[in-house]
Amino acid sequence: MSVERDAMINSLKKTVIPRLREKGFKGSFPHFYRKTEERADLLMFQFSMWGGVLYVEISKCPPEGCTDSSDEFYPLNKMKVYFVTGGSPMNRQRIGKNVNGMFEFDKDNTDQAALQIEESLTEAEEWWGSYPEWWKNNDAT
Repeated sequence: MSVERDAMINSLKKTVIPRLREKGFKGSFPHFYRKTEERADLLMFQFSMWGGVLYVEISKCPPEGCTDSSDEFYPLNKMKVYFVTGGSPMNRQRIGKNVNGMFEFDKDNTDQAALQIEESLTEAEEWWGSYPEWWKNNDAT
């Protein structure tokens, strides 16, 4: 890993991950989930292979887990954002106000980028709470 990426991960672990834990998320970096009565909220951190860019993707699925596009069922503790399929083209979402949901960083600004990501968790909460539960009306599970 690069020095920049390591620094960004450390900043996330100091700032964002504790906030996710406060909100009831489980899992380990880079994949997190939270179970509610109605659904499970999913979040993952994804680094660009070219460095200096981080994406935060969110999704949701039924509280017990979900079946992916190859008809393999994943229980909630094994779910990943990218396993959620079907129902709607809006089954995954990037958060962040930057273009294409990118959080840009270098070795000198990882703490600031982590704070921006923490602020974007509000956007994620709104999306999880308002997005229709498409799996109830489709054979997505």
